Amino acid sequence: MKWICFLLLSTLVFPAFGNEAGTTNAPPVKKSMKELMTDPEDGKLDLSEWLSTAQGFLPVVTLITEPAVGYGAGVMLMFFHDSIENRAKLVKERNPDGTPKRLPPPSISGLFGMGTENGTWGAGVYHMGIWKDDTVRYLGAMGYMSPNLDFYVADQAIPFNLESPFLLQQVIFRLGESDFFAGGNYKFSSTSAKPDTDIPLPPLLGNGVETQTGGASGILEYDSRDNIFTPNMGLNSKGEWTHYDTWLGSDQQFDLLTLENRAWHPLTKSLILGMRFDGNFSSSDVPFYMRPFVKIRGIPAVRYQGDHVLTAEAELRWDFNPRWSLIGFAGAGWTADDNLSDFGTSDTYPAGGFGFRYLVARVFNLRAGIDVGFSEEDSAVYITTGSAWGR
Repeated sequence: MKWICFLLLSTLVFPAFGNEAGTTNAPPVKKSMKELMTDPEDGKLDLSEWLSTAQGFLPVVTLITEPAVGYGAGVMLMFFHDSIENRAKLVKERNPDGTPKRLPPPSISGLFGMGTENGTWGAGVYHMGIWKDDTVRYLGAMGYMSPNLDFYVADQAIPFNLESPFLLQQVIFRLGESDFFAGGNYKFSSTSAKPDTDIPLPPLLGNGVETQTGGASGILEYDSRDNIFTPNMGLNSKGEWTHYDTWLGSDQQFDLLTLENRAWHPLTKSLILGMRFDGNFSSSDVPFYMRPFVKIRGIPAVRYQGDHVLTAEAELRWDFNPRWSLIGFAGAGWTADDNLSDFGTSDTYPAGGFGFRYLVARVFNLRAGIDVGFSEEDSAVYITTGSAWGR
């Protein structure tokens, strides 16, 4: 989902190499870039038609603003296997008595690379396949990541470099005509975690660690959102349990459980309330760099880790005119070690902030803008396309 969001934001910078309005039975009709990027209803900047007809290669540039790694940029070369416009026409041809509510998005393949000011870098390839009228969704990726991150022992920051090739293979299936999906994935990485400090460290971390992790996941997801980009109403809930074991290529055995819940409800026509509640849980022997952490705007990644983590956040969007919106958000995270009962005595890590959105694609209800997040220890700026909560 994030790759798609980066794509949509980057269209303000780069046009598609193969962008043309194609049909299934007629030759393509060429349009100027101005026509493709203007809404005929109000004459404002709008990418709806451009996105509907995009097909072929597209170079993508996006900014990175995560405070844990510093400012940077990412570059992707993406290939659209079909356009949304063509998909819509094929659906109509196959269903002459009426168009189903689902419009399968196009499959996308690509290369990516990224780097930031603190020396973090990464590169890889991926493919997102949408098969059988969106009843089967495939995601495959492989690459190499080298992030530089600060991990904390109490309040002491310890800088680490993580060198890690990775592989992901995932398939999920729609259950009948419902909004439920079920499936699984396989994840593998071989990580070398080396400290970059003269501070004396515990024996287990003193010289760094080298660990292979291989795990298989079971996934169950429910998605009733009215829009996958910037929802106005609906529920998106996902549970993923991953078991790591030696027979799966892992050096040690452990489990991770992720529960993600997002809900949107319109209070009025122009006020949309979003709510998020996530839980991340791990068993013993999980590598320190894979322990759950509080994920919320305003708090750097991996700043607050625990064996178990809960995060809650609310967001209010005010669409004060047809194109522009103001955003306010606030939330908190909690960590627990060993036992879930530790949440009762856990510190609270609050964060919040504000931002704005512009409706960059009216047909898709896609909004993009900037958020500024604040916490007790830090602040950060985030470029946001679609929902700030991903997927």
